[in-house]
Amino acid sequence: MTLTMEELSTKTVMALKAYAKKNNIDLFGVSTKLEILEVIASFIPNEKTVSKNSTEPKDQVEKVALYSDKNIYWDGLGDLKVGYNIVSKEASEKWITRKAVRIAQPEEVASYYGK
Repeated sequence: MTLTMEELSTKTVMALKAYAKKNNIDLFGVSTKLEILEVIASFIPNEKTVSKNSTEPKDQVEKVALYSDKNIYWDGLGDLKVGYNIVSKEASEKWITRKAVRIAQPEEVASYYGK
């Protein structure tokens, strides 16, 4: 069952962590309610962009899986944690300029998460 962001914002931190675990959402070590909601929000399609007759979002942002050898912070771009990270295509083009970052193949990401 997918909840809306409005419904999720009323949940406790423990309930949000349970929701993320149930839906296979990696929280990347975040611990505050706001951070957890931000991570979960990236996995929930925006209700305004989803047509009621279609299951596909109209303005879906293209995402890319990256693998980082270390934790990296880039002002204005965000941060990557060690391991697999999902970012927008535009951000990935900047991140791969770093030595410790590479594009992860779909098969290796699926294998890592046991699919």
